[in-house]
Amino acid sequence: MSCRLSSVLTGMAARLAHGAAALSLAIGAALGACSPTPTPTPVPGPVPRVAVTPAFAPRVLAWAHAYLEELGPLPFDLEIVQAGVALEGLDQGEYVVAIGALQPQDGWFATPLARDPIAVVTGSGSGVSEVTRLALVDLLAGRTLRWSELGGQDRAVQPVLPLPGDDLRQVLDETLMLDRPYASGSRLIATPDQALGLLAEDPGAFALLPLSSLPAGSIPLRLDGVLPESEARVPDSYGLVAQVVAIALSEPRGPVRDWLAWIQAVGGE
Repeated sequence: MSCRLSSVLTGMAARLAHGAAALSLAIGAALGACSPTPTPTPVPGPVPRVAVTPAFAPRVLAWAHAYLEELGPLPFDLEIVQAGVALEGLDQGEYVVAIGALQPQDGWFATPLARDPIAVVTGSGSGVSEVTRLALVDLLAGRTLRWSELGGQDRAVQPVLPLPGDDLRQVLDETLMLDRPYASGSRLIATPDQALGLLAEDPGAFALLPLSSLPAGSIPLRLDGVLPESEARVPDSYGLVAQVVAIALSEPRGPVRDWLAWIQAVGGE
């Protein structure tokens, strides 16, 4: 707002005849006329939220850390939630993107980020170093009860499985079990860390986990003679792989889209 000083002073002089009180009011009016109009403080919008399923959280968090080191912090929040929560949150607009081995609904946006081999890992007492696909199905179904049946130690087999509805469980259902039932005595876990904890406690336990979630030094079993890390060198060489995707109601924009494009540019490593 502009303020013409000459007109203000003229107005003040005209009011002198009305006494000191009138002069005080005139000065106050003049100061008010000269004051700039205050600019409203902008209210920040909500921080975008990206859902990540537990099985693939270690890989996604590694991407986030690498991006931070190269380009700076991510301007959105990553939240680790179960697959069902992620899908429901997307549908209700709580999340802008969900990442995992997820299946989008018809009409949703989806883009691949990486292929993650599913490793077979056992406790210290199995005594086996490899397994066939058929033998793995029998282990998961409870038809093989002791590791000695596969040439290992005479120890009871304890399957460790993701929760029903988990995206990793869905991968096992669709690519390995094909609607066959799992062993009734299977232990259920919500995260890779829980599975690794059970493997440390029970020498006869075994679990199927994304290779990216295993700690350094882990030694997974060979599946049909092939180690899971071979998939990175020779695509389609390993027989059990999850496709990690980002899904959304529509194609994301801004920083989230930039981050997904960066992941694809570096090859999902």
